[in-house]
Amino acid sequence: MKREVTIVMVIYFIIGLALVISQNPWFSFTKNALSDMGSAKNPKGWMFNLYIIGLGIIGIIVANLLNRNLLKISMILLILVGIFPEEEPPHTPSAILMYLLSFIDMGLYSRTWRIIATITFTIMVILVSFKIGLAIPELIGAAAILSYILYLGWKR
Repeated sequence: MKREVTIVMVIYFIIGLALVISQNPWFSFTKNALSDMGSAKNPKGWMFNLYIIGLGIIGIIVANLLNRNLLKISMILLILVGIFPEEEPPHTPSAILMYLLSFIDMGLYSRTWRIIATITFTIMVILVSFKIGLAIPELIGAAAILSYILYLGWKR
């Protein structure tokens, strides 16, 4: 069951993101944050926000199955990212904490995942400093987190 749910989460992430991007042709990986698609100013923002809320709900289910409490808190924060558009004050801290807590959970799991989390976080910070848009660093972080979740689902 754990394997199947982790696979569902990854498939939901990929297909959902592709669908949301297809509905926002103005979106650019090098000029935007993913959350720009969920902006209160975007008439189709609700699509991105519901997608993120759904991803967070699946993430909570996965974290419960994997018995990863810090990851569960991270997924609750992901839901808050979807509830609060980027213009709302809770959005940015929720997004940042979601990544940080996910990486901390990875680091607490094993030395290998600690190295992966540290390298991923460092790459994200470097890319953000280049000001090429947040979407690429966000996706790199998401890929690491989803890889970790898949690993846990297949490991146990």
